Amino acid sequence: MKKIFRTVLLLTLFISVKASAQTYEVPKDYHFKKHEDYIKYEPDIIKTADWMMRTHWGTEPFKTEAATQFLLIWAQGTPDVLIELKQAIMDLSDTNPQLGFIYMAQYSKYAIQHKEDFDSTKANIIALKAVIAKYNMEPTHKRDNDVEKLAELDKDGKLEYWITNDFNF
Repeated sequence: MKKIFRTVLLLTLFISVKASAQTYEVPKDYHFKKHEDYIKYEPDIIKTADWMMRTHWGTEPFKTEAATQFLLIWAQGTPDVLIELKQAIMDLSDTNPQLGFIYMAQYSKYAIQHKEDFDSTKANIIALKAVIAKYNMEPTHKRDNDVEKLAELDKDGKLEYWITNDFNF
């Protein structure tokens, strides 16, 4: 009976993840000319961040490219979210460039959801934990010592200290 229950549970989980990944659509014909345009697309940035975390690399290459471009264009122009791409972030994404977009997406998502109480340290923690999680869940990732060092810092409870004091490899 346990085996049947476990199988049904796993099947339900798989179907729901697959269905939610298929419901995401990258915005089309977006234009960012004024401040309101950026605000209008904030819910889509959150959906994009979530979809990027759920979707394995290489699964939907055209959709991934479109989502990445949408995120990048929005992040480069929005006056409300300032993402500092420090050298440590570049180091984390040099072997697996997709991780840089995960960082950017999750940082943006946090900033959008915490406009009133935004804290850059917390935003970095959320974004870097997402980088670690994506690296660990991605079967096609290339081994990266920097990401593994970051995961070790997180495991040892030293991630926040590292962000506040070093933020460097």
